[in-house]
Amino acid sequence: MIKGKYLDKKTMAPFAAIYGVGLAPLLILPFIFTSLMSEFNIGESTAGSLITYYITAMCLSSLAIAPLIAKAPRRTLAMLGTLIAIAGCIWVMFAGSYGQSIPAFILSGLGCGLALSCGNAVVASHEDPDASTNKIVLLGTILMVVLLNVVPSAIGHWSLAGAMGALAVVHALLLPLILMLPQHPEPARQQEDSGTSQGSVLLKPVALAILAMVCFYFVRDTMVWVFAEHIGTSRIGMAPDSLGFLFGIHGATSLLGPVILLLAGKYLGRGMLLVLGVLSTGVITYLVTQTDSYPVYTAIVILWSTAHFFTYSCMMGLASIADKKGRIAAAAGSAVMAGTAVAPALAGYAFDLGGYGTLGYFVAIAVILTLVCGLYAIYATKKSESDLHTSVVPQAE
Repeated sequence: MIKGKYLDKKTMAPFAAIYGVGLAPLLILPFIFTSLMSEFNIGESTAGSLITYYITAMCLSSLAIAPLIAKAPRRTLAMLGTLIAIAGCIWVMFAGSYGQSIPAFILSGLGCGLALSCGNAVVASHEDPDASTNKIVLLGTILMVVLLNVVPSAIGHWSLAGAMGALAVVHALLLPLILMLPQHPEPARQQEDSGTSQGSVLLKPVALAILAMVCFYFVRDTMVWVFAEHIGTSRIGMAPDSLGFLFGIHGATSLLGPVILLLAGKYLGRGMLLVLGVLSTGVITYLVTQTDSYPVYTAIVILWSTAHFFTYSCMMGLASIADKKGRIAAAAGSAVMAGTAVAPALAGYAFDLGGYGTLGYFVAIAVILTLVCGLYAIYATKKSESDLHTSVVPQAE
């Protein structure tokens, strides 16, 4: 059953590009962050700046290809992006200083963004992008479980080289799956939306609302995620071994998010599911920044990944429905990276202003902005969906 529903090339190939390359660094971001500080003996703000360079490169690469993705050779670009990401990881492994690692991280980020954009576009071209997204996110959570259990051990043995080496191995192992990506959309999909120019779709209100929603969502989530390990050790007082075990459970419960969405989607509409997801993830991350209780922190960290992947599946499904040619979904990858890139700097600024209390206010503001953009995106999608699907130039037979 699992093999028939999930382990087919239409699911596995985009999963390899999206999670195996594009989002893999984000899944282990706290561990990269802490290993950077120990490897190069740098402070939190300097390490945060390097993470910002890394993710900004992903964002720019993903955004640059998004307007062209409808006609671009997706398999070729995803393969190129994967090879670039591997080369960048290897370069970081042998970088002897903070300065030498900067161009290496930027190179790896460019490759990750390219693969992510291609994978998202392929999913958006599927007949049922909602269902495909849910399956791929479920597979992504499995990868997260593996990485959260393997990477801490690798870092323990080889520090930063262990983290980047693990990423390089994951990218390389998934190369055969990326070879199965379609080079172009199916002919029937290519004809859809043919009356709309490539770039103008991304300037439509529905696209801007979706991209803003995704960006604010990841600003809020990453502001807390990147410091989650630090909060656990410094504020809650957890031992590193206990925290590692907790994040292992955190990864395992992430599997529940897409499963719950698949079940809940039979009873609730897309709008209600999205609102519930945004509010639940907002409450969870707010509590992470505010609680001093060991049991409360443990419980909400375990719930965090379930709610996160539930909500992210809703968002990517909405992006895929809004544009079947995949341009909004591809650009959503850059919105993920944009939100993730600015989050460490915003979190550091919040700490400077007033510690965890101010960080909590920043989280609340991001939740409100995400919700406003999401509600408008749902409204605009319903209003424009018929236009996006009926603007087809009749073809002579």
